[in-house]
Amino acid sequence: MKKLDKIIVALDQMSLDEIDVFLKQKDNTLPFVKIGLELFVKYGPDLVHKIHREYNKKIFLDLKLHDIPVTVAKAISSLKNLPIDFLTVHLSGGEAMLKAAVAEARISIPNCKLLGVSFLTSLEAKDLDSLFGIKNTDEAFLRLFDVASKSGIDGIVSSPHEVGLLKKNYPHLLSVTPGIRFRDEITGAQTQDQKRVMDPDDAFKAGSDYLVMGRSLTKSDKFSERIKSLQE
Repeated sequence: MKKLDKIIVALDQMSLDEIDVFLKQKDNTLPFVKIGLELFVKYGPDLVHKIHREYNKKIFLDLKLHDIPVTVAKAISSLKNLPIDFLTVHLSGGEAMLKAAVAEARISIPNCKLLGVSFLTSLEAKDLDSLFGIKNTDEAFLRLFDVASKSGIDGIVSSPHEVGLLKKNYPHLLSVTPGIRFRDEITGAQTQDQKRVMDPDDAFKAGSDYLVMGRSLTKSDKFSERIKSLQE
């Protein structure tokens, strides 16, 4: 699989017109898009069908479901027959919730891989400490990864900085990593609300299976150049 085939572009904070313009670009050969909570709440399943039908894109539906087991299961049931390849749930929902999500996903969206979100890439070590009393971040991530493995979900969403830890201990779990920025953006401190970031080459070297990139591509004034760099 080519490097470009492992890039998932996040269509966050975009209108329908902006999405169409972006996906119609001649150089837009990206096969995979992410639809987040904001877009799904605004446009619903119709947007998923539209992008899949008109642009033949794979869909990562990033809803980060987090509730009691029965509610999460019913939410997944409501996605029945949607053409989605990835769906997210929060690992902090616990093993019972995750197992309920897996069971329902295998019935309602059997071709979709279920991914567990660890800690958001907008959180720094000080945030994890103040929110959860976490001093040893590696231990905290390993606990989440262990719950994920026991639940039977397919993979993990975490920053690229935790990929090595994941692959060393749970190599069977797929690694999908947001917090990806081009090297010039990182050196120029153009990372907005993301803290634990890494450039694409280093993220792949760390063991990431898929990378999620948003404004670095959707808002780029040198899109063709960016795409070319991801093809090398």
